[in-house]
Order: sequence, then structure tokens, then C-alpha cells
Amino acid sequence: MSAPGQQTNASYTGRFAPSPTGPLHAGSLIAALASFLDARARQGRWLVRMEDLDPPRESPEAAVEILRALEILELHWDDEVLYQSQRHAAYQQALQELGSAGQLFPCTCTRQDIRDNEGVYPGTCRQQKLNVHDNPLADFAIRCKVADQDITFTDQIQGEQHQNLHEECGDFIIKRKDGLFAYQLAVVVDDAFQGISHVIRGVDLLDSTARQIHLQKLLGLQQPVYGHIPVIVNTEGQKLSKQHHAAPLDLSSPTLTLYKGLQYLQQAPDPELQNSSPTELLHWAIQHWNPANLKNRRQVDEHQ
Repeated sequence: MSAPGQQTNASYTGRFAPSPTGPLHAGSLIAALASFLDARARQGRWLVRMEDLDPPRESPEAAVEILRALEILELHWDDEVLYQSQRHAAYQQALQELGSAGQLFPCTCTRQDIRDNEGVYPGTCRQQKLNVHDNPLADFAIRCKVADQDITFTDQIQGEQHQNLHEECGDFIIKRKDGLFAYQLAVVVDDAFQGISHVIRGVDLLDSTARQIHLQKLLGLQQPVYGHIPVIVNTEGQKLSKQHHAAPLDLSSPTLTLYKGLQYLQQAPDPELQNSSPTELLHWAIQHWNPANLKNRRQVDEHQ
């Protein structure tokens, strides 16, 4: 929920889009905090979207816990929370549009087939024809064709980026064999639906950006401005995540939790702010937000 009386800049809309697989941890905190600060520093809108597309991985209570944590941290969002689990019709419409344009094909290849080609899809099923009205439980994935050309964009934090999808990943899945829509399609459809102008997220998603730009072009959608912040890594150099047993945020001291998040984001908060309220700390952080401090940085140490 947004703070009352807040003036916003209609040309900037950012978002935080967690997957409800567990409580927020330090890694997801800095993604939320960076996107929030970037939006509020420009008097922009900040939305929350639940990327609940994968029921086997999700916890029914996690979405509630995440929203509660954001409220405790006073990271107040604008508008209603969007749930991807309620957006299947929009994804199906986009899939049909791509299919009608001849951009999709059914694929029965296994993960081992892809691994055997060093992780790049070799185009094995590319000549197969797709009927987008086929049984949604049919035993195949749906892939989107890519061209042998560079996709180039300027990342606000990581600088100039180039990726040749044909060489680096090949035709990619937009609907899985189990009938679930893939992240790449859903995020593109929802960013357009919500009018997202700026995407600030972890650098672990930088590799997905070219695929999303490719889909935006095929669907005639606006391309947001992207900025990828460093991820927090543990002592083994692994990204801090639920998979690697990241500890849930300590919500008993919201100011100190936010303060640590600002340190991870290289914002150098004044030590005296540790004794302030979350509102006062966030006011300072918005006024002093400087993403240039993160330039070309890919990771930060959990114990810095």
C-alpha cells in the first residue's frame, strides 16, 4: 500500500516481483530496496507482483509473509498486488499471437539433449509445426525462435550489454512440458500490462534480459530501462538464496535490517541513522540514492 498523499511521476513505474517460495532474505531485500529507492528518488510509482507461476515450488503462506515483511520495513507499494497465477489468459493470448506469426514450435527434447549440446538448444525440433489450440497437457514444450544476431542494450548499472541468443542459448521455452507458462513470457506480458518503465533487479537475471527484449520486439511491446544490481554471495561464493539456505530477514529491528540493506547497496548510510525510525532512514536513502556506487559490480560479500 502506498503512503497517503504521495506525489508520483507518471513516467516512471518500477516493480518488485518476488516468487513466493519462502520468506524474504537479504538477497531479496536488496532487490526490493533498490527498486523502491530508484522509483521513489524519481517520484515514480512502485508496484509489487507475485511471480507465483510454479505451484510445486511455492508455499501458500509465503506471499502473505513477503507482503507483511514489506509493510514492516515500510516499503509501501502503489496499486493492488498482481498475481501471475491469475494471468494465464493473458499469457495464452500472447502465446497465440506469437504462434500465429510463426515464431513458435513444439519441442520434445529432454534436458539431457540440451546438456549434450553444452546448454545451447540445437534446433532439433525447429521445423515442427505448432497448433496453439492443441491440448494444453500435450507432452511437449513450446519454444520461441531466435535469430542469429546480437541484441544490445545499455544496463543502467552493468553498462553496455550484447548477447547473441542463437549462439548462447538457442530457441527458448515459453511454455513448459508440464503446461506451466515460463518466466520469460510471463514477465514480458506483465511488465507491459503494468506499464513498467524501469526494471531494477539482481544481476543473476541479466542473462534473461535479451530473451525478454526479443519477446518485446515480437509482441510490439515497450522495452523498459534495465538496471541489474549485484547479488549477495555467501562464503562459498554462492548467491544468497532460499536454495542455499539463506536466513529469513530479522523483522524485529526493521531499521537495522534496512540499514544493512543500504550497506550492501554501497549507499554508505550515516551510522547515526541506525537509531532512527524506518521512515526517517528511508527518507534519507531516497534523498541520497546513488546507483552509480554499484557500477559494474556483480556481487557483494554477505559478511562485508
